[in-house]
Amino acid sequence: MTDLHGRLVGVVSRQDLLRALIRDDTEIQAEVESLVGQHLVDTRAVDVAVKNGVVTLTGRLEKDLILELLAPVRDIDDVVEVVDAIVAV
Repeated sequence: MTDLHGRLVGVVSRQDLLRALIRDDTEIQAEVESLVGQHLVDTRAVDVAVKNGVVTLTGRLEKDLILELLAPVRDIDDVVEVVDAIVAV
């Protein structure tokens, strides 16, 4: 970065730029949990964990509900991968 006179005043790294564009895990987790709340009556049936953009879902659900839930989670911005550890009942 430079000031109005063209003098170097700082350096912006690639990581700084990416960090500004990608939401953190806490924000992603909040959105996934909100989505779970829209699809399930009992939100305690599924646990949500997010690390480095990878969403892990664990719990026990009917097979149809699992499929209904996974697709929209995969479509959430900044979700890198979805690990389905939900047991079908």
